[in-house]
Amino acid sequence: MVNLSVGHSVSARPARIVARLMASGAALALIAPGIARAAPEPQAPADAPQAAPQSEGLNDIVVTATRSGAQSLQKVPIAVSVVNVDQITKSGQGNLSDLAKFTPSLVITEGAPGFNKFNLRGLATGGYVTSDTSDRPLVAVYLDDTPISVQGQTPDLKVYDLDRVEVLRGPQGTLFGAGSMAGTVRFVTAKPDARSVFGTAEASGSTTEYGAGSYNVRGMVNIPLIKDELAVRGNIFVGNDGGFIDNIGQHRVDNANSNRSTQGRVAMRWTPTDKLTVDGSFTYENSRAKGLNTGLDGLKPYQYESNGAEGTRDLFKLYTGGFDYDAGFANLIVTGAYTDRKIGFNASPDPQIGYYFANYYAPYTGAGKYPLYAPPARYDHAVTSLIPAENYTINQKLNDFMAEARLVSKNDGPVKWTVGAFYEKQNRHLIQDIPVAGFDTLSYQNAAFGPFATPTGRYDSKTVDGAFSSNDIFSGLQDVHEHQFAAYADGTLHVTDRLDLTAGLRYFNFKENYYLYEGGAFGVLLGKDAQGRTTGITQSIRSTLKSNGVNPRANISYKLNDNVLIYAEAAKGFRYGGANQPVPLGTAGLAGRCTTQLNSYGYSAAPGTFGPDKLWNYTIGEKAKFAGGRVTLNASAYYIDWSDVQTRLRLNCSYFFTDNKGKIASKGVELEAAVKATRNITLNGSFSFNDSTARGDIPTVGAFDGDRTPYSPRVTASAGAFYDADLGRGSLHLQATYKYISSQQTTFNDFSTTLDPTSKKLIVDRASNGGRSQTYAVIPESHNASASIAYDIGNYEFGIFGNNLFDGVKVIDIQRATYYAIYQAGSRVTVVARDHRLSCLPQAAPVPWIRASSAA
Repeated sequence: MVNLSVGHSVSARPARIVARLMASGAALALIAPGIARAAPEPQAPADAPQAAPQSEGLNDIVVTATRSGAQSLQKVPIAVSVVNVDQITKSGQGNLSDLAKFTPSLVITEGAPGFNKFNLRGLATGGYVTSDTSDRPLVAVYLDDTPISVQGQTPDLKVYDLDRVEVLRGPQGTLFGAGSMAGTVRFVTAKPDARSVFGTAEASGSTTEYGAGSYNVRGMVNIPLIKDELAVRGNIFVGNDGGFIDNIGQHRVDNANSNRSTQGRVAMRWTPTDKLTVDGSFTYENSRAKGLNTGLDGLKPYQYESNGAEGTRDLFKLYTGGFDYDAGFANLIVTGAYTDRKIGFNASPDPQIGYYFANYYAPYTGAGKYPLYAPPARYDHAVTSLIPAENYTINQKLNDFMAEARLVSKNDGPVKWTVGAFYEKQNRHLIQDIPVAGFDTLSYQNAAFGPFATPTGRYDSKTVDGAFSSNDIFSGLQDVHEHQFAAYADGTLHVTDRLDLTAGLRYFNFKENYYLYEGGAFGVLLGKDAQGRTTGITQSIRSTLKSNGVNPRANISYKLNDNVLIYAEAAKGFRYGGANQPVPLGTAGLAGRCTTQLNSYGYSAAPGTFGPDKLWNYTIGEKAKFAGGRVTLNASAYYIDWSDVQTRLRLNCSYFFTDNKGKIASKGVELEAAVKATRNITLNGSFSFNDSTARGDIPTVGAFDGDRTPYSPRVTASAGAFYDADLGRGSLHLQATYKYISSQQTTFNDFSTTLDPTSKKLIVDRASNGGRSQTYAVIPESHNASASIAYDIGNYEFGIFGNNLFDGVKVIDIQRATYYAIYQAGSRVTVVARDHRLSCLPQAAPVPWIRASSAA
């Protein structure tokens, strides 16, 4: 299937500070008049992280990362970070991609709202392809107990009304399943509280230099329906991000990449007895971007060129329900969820089809006006403007049902255990279509391949090539039906009051049924009918994939004293396989090019399916408190052995497939620290170093032994300073943070490669572009400085913040132009804005600032 990667590179941009507030104290009264009058301070639910009053020591953070009950972060013997949600929202960093600023080893690449990819600990082999339904995530994203991640397309739920965000580094296959091979990100929502009425409302606005203004409003309300028994909690977010990229193509528009998002969540909690808690919720997101966050580095800054419309759409609905019953010897926890999601993606990469309309053949006078131009020697805006818009469109429907039940024992004996079962059924329907106005008559089809098997002998996309409609260069359909069942057990033996031994197993059974259809000029093979006329041969496949197995983990932890914990862990991670899209075979034209390159890599045909890949992760670590609880220092070191790696071979005929090839080794260290310097000042920081490389040659991705993996910075580091103090009738909160990410690369190396026909070893292909890669690029290091000031007075909070203050974030990805470079103004890049904003937060009850001992 024809592919288009979402390019991601970022060039920072200056902005002006907003000159007015977007909300006033009346805002909450307008939302819920009764709440503004009744404002007792809410008590945190039992499962929320508890914040101590401002004191000389750091506050303890409670997590549920091991799914066996609440534990202090400092007592959990795995590599896990907690992101301070209050810190994120007060600094205006509420997007999904902002989480990477506060977590070591995590890198999130975002090309548009809802189009993103998570990388942890250097486990990556390249970018993602929007049309590849078999590309599975290595990092699982959960909303409470529900997986919501899709590779490259995790919904951009705003970080709002959450208790915390937990980031578990390393494979979590025993408790979280196949999508957690590199790690897991958990959004833990704030639960309804049946003890009191409270709520908040917030509004903020900003303006970007050379761009349009932005704003968002959000609110939360908690209402007990039956005192101490039944409560409902709802929140809403409405935001509009003004664009700052100008399209100078035929689809001319300023601030083309604006987007609007409406999100909401309603949750209910019922506790009829002290042994039973019943939860239900509905989460809604509707986001629409009018363009992509991309520019072209051959144009002026923040300019792009396309002749058609671009943008994304995401309609996400999640229904969840479950209960927690205390059976005495253990808690029975049952959860279920249903996801209904529709995802849309539109791009107009017109240069990629520019060659269709150039005078490579004699003019065709029977119909249309072919050719439209002569191919330029180099990029020429006037020529590119003549290319008909390539309306590259992908529409997906995803329905997912999951159910899980687990028993969690009490921690009052020598053994603590968890046993559970998980079931998931997912249906995914993807339609890819590329209509191009006038393609049937304006392209070289008639001049090069006519006459066709039509009544007139002239080309028609629908009649000849089986496209969905006439003037349609490609039409594709993918249907994926998946079932998986898993059973797991995890137990901890308290050998002594200091020594714990933990072991876990997960059995999985997976089945996928896959159907694909491809038509249009990009999707067919050329054939002849009985009269010798050209006709297209559409492609369709059906395949079934099954896999099962067992994944173990083992952990040993030892408390040197009450404040120092050391641990070691070995865990296996896995990822399901999938089905490949067909690659055309033949002796001439597109099929001939595909066949020649397949043969050069030792394939007679592309494999129909690919299997699971797996890894073993070995970690040692420590967690410590010093100076009477004023200092925490958490460290971990890891080694990962990744085998049967799912790698994608991109052919020069625009097709690709995935195969299990090669091994990758990743090793590194991670540090997190926090210091309560004074009663009013808290400092924190993090550091990670990663060395992830190919172990032996990997021909499918052109990697030589020792080559560094793409999208894997060697170093990430962060630092933060926070000041909280009473001032006048209110309290003042200042914070400043800094995030550093070292350089990355987009492929394993800067070589064009092939297999030596004699030795079958990977070699540099000197005959292709002089042996240099056409897609390799180095993403420079980034420096992101942010600051915020907030002042609380009574039930109100006013604040101002700025992100990327010194334009230190320049590039996070680059997509090079290849065969179509003469029609495109340089590389495709993705641009973000420097942000300064004012906010007003009227709140029915003061919300305490929670300083996490390991947050940042």
